[in-house]
Amino acid sequence: MIQRAVLTALSLALAVPAVRAQSAPSALQSSNLLNPNVSVIGWFQGEAGGRSRGAGGAEPAAFALREAELGLQSVVDPYAKADFFIAVGGDGGVELEEGYLNWFALPYGLALKTGKFRADFGKFNRTHPPETAFADRPLVHERFLGEEGLSGMGGALSWQVPVPWLFVSVDAQALTSPEAAEVPAFDQARKRDLLYVGRVATYYDLSESVNAGLGASGAWGNAGQDIDPVSGSSATLVSRLGGLDLTLRWKDPRRAVYRSAFWQTEMLWGRRGAPGGSAVGAKGLFTHVEYQFAQRWRAGARYDYTELPADGSVRETGGLAYLTFMPSEFSLISLQGRRARRQDGSRESLAWLKMTFNIGPHGAHPF
Repeated sequence: MIQRAVLTALSLALAVPAVRAQSAPSALQSSNLLNPNVSVIGWFQGEAGGRSRGAGGAEPAAFALREAELGLQSVVDPYAKADFFIAVGGDGGVELEEGYLNWFALPYGLALKTGKFRADFGKFNRTHPPETAFADRPLVHERFLGEEGLSGMGGALSWQVPVPWLFVSVDAQALTSPEAAEVPAFDQARKRDLLYVGRVATYYDLSESVNAGLGASGAWGNAGQDIDPVSGSSATLVSRLGGLDLTLRWKDPRRAVYRSAFWQTEMLWGRRGAPGGSAVGAKGLFTHVEYQFAQRWRAGARYDYTELPADGSVRETGGLAYLTFMPSEFSLISLQGRRARRQDGSRESLAWLKMTFNIGPHGAHPF
């Protein structure tokens, strides 16, 4: 009896530290339940080659920290989620790239987003610059939507159409109208002007290994003002932009970590009002293919063609190729080269070394 009591006391004494050791992580985890997920994406880049005079902008440094993106993401309550992305440039400039609240539990399958966000125009525009496959932006996106892409303050309403055999989504957005210096396809006439964006997208599994996505986008906004020099009266010019995007993916589930392929094409066309009651039409496209030939290696190429939104007779073409090594899903090293023929007739050849890394639980972007 005494021996049994001694053994029981010893077992209880040994169990107390174990219980305490197990409860410590639980207490630590519970203390972080109300804290947002914090992540950072770093984007370092080296550049070689000469830029043409038509490329615009200042000559970049040979090596630079292009951007450090701080992400703060958290569920607010059972009905809403908040996402904030703060971009810190290599020159020390700080900008709120996105900051919005998403109500995802509205009636009839609706979702509402309010704040500052990237417009749902095409697929490429929705991806943050450090997370694209490229060291630059496709020429058509540069010329129509600007170097940073189309974004603004406003609201967005999304609806997933209840089709049982096909995924279909509809998005309608109203944003503050951008200025031509930021987004060349549009121009703010008054502070209260809005830019309206709509998109219909679908996704379908063609087989166990292949899926396809197709989207159609449209944007309507102002293109500045036409002022009559005689009477001094003014009229607001209108700009319209349309787009189609197609994405094909191949990934064999049995060998997904070793082989995959990706093809994406986007076409844009616009019609922008001009003084005197006339209008200017322009179009452009890019097509991008990528092949994963080993567990950590990918190779890709892109073709660019664009006309200028303000002058459809001026054309630019280009091509880019890259080889990317990914030590893990959290970092990459990519060697890239591009040749382009610019609007002034000059040609440029550029080479980049793009390096990115991700720390923290950075949420996934739209598929």
